[in-house]
Amino acid sequence: NSLTILLVSISISTTLLSSGINAEYGEKEEDGNTEKMKPVRDMESEFQRVIMQSSDPSEVLKFLDSSSPSFIDIELQSLAPMDGGSHELVEKFLDFLLSGLQLRSNYDMVQAYLAVFLKYNRKYLIETRSLHDKLRNLKSLHSDTWTDLQLKIQECLCVTNFLKNATL
Repeated sequence: NSLTILLVSISISTTLLSSGINAEYGEKEEDGNTEKMKPVRDMESEFQRVIMQSSDPSEVLKFLDSSSPSFIDIELQSLAPMDGGSHELVEKFLDFLLSGLQLRSNYDMVQAYLAVFLKYNRKYLIETRSLHDKLRNLKSLHSDTWTDLQLKIQECLCVTNFLKNATL
């Protein structure tokens, strides 16, 4: 897994260098002149714009649903400030997760995004005390939602067993 990340990193660096962009300084070299550009890590992605501008979690969910798994993986990796994102992006994504759980729909998708988000950003979340209240709310809501889902599954199993036994 780390070898794959290393290879992708080398591939991206090679692509950036061959196009004349210095990834470390965000400069573009043209005919010996150096043109200042925005640093590569500071460029806002479409995903980041959707999170920042959308107040409706279904819009973010629709955007994520139409995206590829690798795109989602990369975008969730880059939410924290040390990876090119910002504190506000992390906070907005946590708000999206909370809203998604409150809607009680698409639980599996929200759960998958939560798992990937925590995988890449857990260190930042632990170190940032201002996010701890949101994380507590997320944990509580996640537990409540899971309990409700388990009850519904159990109810469906009971009805299925009843119908199965009633027809015999």
